Amino acid sequence: MAKRFCALCGRTDTLLVENLCVPCYLKKHPPFSVKQESTIRFCPQCFSYKLTKRWVQTNCTNETEFLEQLLKDVLPRFIKHAPGIELIIEPQITQVELKHKIEVPVSITIKKENLTLNERVTVTINLEPSLCGLCTRKRRGDYESILQFRSLRGRVSEEERQQIYDIIERVLQTEKHKDDYIPQIKEKKQGFDVYVSTTKLAKSIAASVKELMGANLQESFKLSGMKNGKKQGKTSISVRLPSLSVGEIVQISDRTILFEKIEKGNLVGRNLETGERTVIQHKELWESEIQSWKPSTEEYLIISIAGDFLQTMNLENYEILEIRKEPSHFNLREGDTVKAINMNGKIIILTPEGASLFPTQAD
Repeated sequence: MAKRFCALCGRTDTLLVENLCVPCYLKKHPPFSVKQESTIRFCPQCFSYKLTKRWVQTNCTNETEFLEQLLKDVLPRFIKHAPGIELIIEPQITQVELKHKIEVPVSITIKKENLTLNERVTVTINLEPSLCGLCTRKRRGDYESILQFRSLRGRVSEEERQQIYDIIERVLQTEKHKDDYIPQIKEKKQGFDVYVSTTKLAKSIAASVKELMGANLQESFKLSGMKNGKKQGKTSISVRLPSLSVGEIVQISDRTILFEKIEKGNLVGRNLETGERTVIQHKELWESEIQSWKPSTEEYLIISIAGDFLQTMNLENYEILEIRKEPSHFNLREGDTVKAINMNGKIIILTPEGASLFPTQAD
């Protein structure tokens, strides 16, 4: 019986593929081709890189992460293979340093039907540092909008400022604003201005401050010119804060309300005349004349409950008073100590829920 041999080199006693030994088969039918050298622009500020005409964000924080991500993304573009062949590409990185020229050894595993081969190649990547468009705009301090934070009652407090900063931070962490930024914050006499990279980000921040803090918004646009048929200019958004603090008494229209919180931009509190939970809509809040103050409170001991009245004792001067029982007093018991306020001579007991709004200290 005749021995099988390679049709090109005549070699016998070896694996044949289509009547050729493996080396001859690979020479005649190369399974892949390699682009030996390529230049890639990368941003040393944010570790993004430019692929064709666009910048690709990697979210990497150091050189090691960036190089690993870059090779994973771009090496398949260096290597083209014939149909029906599976390639496993594994870069062999021994040292990480973002030099201008990086020699990368690459192990390539070739699989086709029952054939598995391993090859090693070396590709050269020329890294060209260049700031991406986003980092260029950040460095220049470019912005589209200004948020002007002011208070209805004078200067913006430190507590309000911190709450606003927290809101800005949360909005910036959302996916749709991951590339936005705040280039500058300027102090003003009664508040501060926040310069914002995009109008979309400014509107998102303003909407959150309205919902969480009850702010009133007014928007204006200052035209600076036209470009490609589009208006160019800056958007300013006035963000006016009601500056109410938990536990204040708010007089609005004909209602007297113990302020508890802002919910979806609306004022939420308890009507001190009826004891009922009351919601003042955002529009009414800003269209009405508001008076507010922090009330003085006194502690009372519930001595007895009889019929429609509570018998109480003022724990400061030991005066005994009868107070008409309100629907909100259903959870009070004899022996309870409560806080109360004096509204035009009328003693209004704050239920334990309302009393918790006030710090325990001398008024």
